Amino acid sequence: MNLAIFTRSNALRLIVLTSAMAIVCGCGLSGPAHGPAASNAAAVVDMGFESFSPDSVTIRAGQTVEWRNTSLITHTVTDDPKRAEAPADAGLPAGAQPFDSGDIPAGKVYLRRFPVAGTYRYFCTHHESDGMVGTIVVAPAS
Repeated sequence: MNLAIFTRSNALRLIVLTSAMAIVCGCGLSGPAHGPAASNAAAVVDMGFESFSPDSVTIRAGQTVEWRNTSLITHTVTDDPKRAEAPADAGLPAGAQPFDSGDIPAGKVYLRRFPVAGTYRYFCTHHESDGMVGTIVVAPAS
């Protein structure tokens, strides 16, 4: 075996690469957002770098939506007209209460049940100005 190729410089590169991989693996590339959806989730929305995907889902009143932060950065799911930079980015049906997930770290999930039918327009407080907005259409329960 030729040990000449395992030089000090190659050893240093290996250490740097291994350290970088350990950091990346701990920053959102694992966790509940990368596993199966919750059994009670009627719809799943992935949070990318600056987007919700899909940006619109339809469920029935009483069902739950799961947001999955599959990006490497923190996001929120917020529907509070008082916190929106643009009025069109937040909307609640009559009788629904504003909500805010708080920070959702990389790799984590947020679940919310929607008991009131109507259209909800929500946003990420960190990326609203980048167009990170979404819509939940809640049809009446059948």
